[in-house]
Amino acid sequence: MAEWWAELSTFQMIIFIIAAAGTTIMILQIILMLIGGLVDSDASFSGEVDADTGAGVNDYTPFTLFGLKIVSTRTIIAFFTLGSWMAFAMAPVFGYDFVDGQWISLFPGIGVGLIAAVLIALMAKGMEKAQQSGNVSIDNSIGKNAEVYLTIPAKRAGTGKISVVVQERLTEYEAITDKEEPIKTGTHVKIVGTLNEGTVIVE
Repeated sequence: MAEWWAELSTFQMIIFIIAAAGTTIMILQIILMLIGGLVDSDASFSGEVDADTGAGVNDYTPFTLFGLKIVSTRTIIAFFTLGSWMAFAMAPVFGYDFVDGQWISLFPGIGVGLIAAVLIALMAKGMEKAQQSGNVSIDNSIGKNAEVYLTIPAKRAGTGKISVVVQERLTEYEAITDKEEPIKTGTHVKIVGTLNEGTVIVE
């Protein structure tokens, strides 16, 4: 290993360090995404899952193009990681050191890096759409029958709780009613409206 490292040019050493560091960060991101996915699955029954959780990490995005997050944390990491590996692999083809011609390997490296960034942006957009379509909207509960599991006070004097299946998920919401009498636990009710993102109106 030491002999192999000593035979590399300074340019190759720098590119290798960048590529190795980027690869490590990408692996950590994948692990965090997998952990986030597990948390997402465990929390899906509530219908109140944070959109950032599925991603595992927040992705800073200062610039978008045609709806794609071309310049973001993930795309930058992908650009430098895959681009550096390509430049590292191609460097010996063009010369013995940077001045001798290894600098030319930067061009295929930049090309591969750009392709990687665009692919990551496309994947992120696809995942975002899938996540949005999977999120439970409280508005979709209107008109559905639900079961009271925490008594709902009469005439909006307080909130109780109901459980209802929305978008094929068992979801829990706080609930109020305009009825003159409290609605007891176990009673089947109908959702007739929403008060806010977490509260429904039942009768």
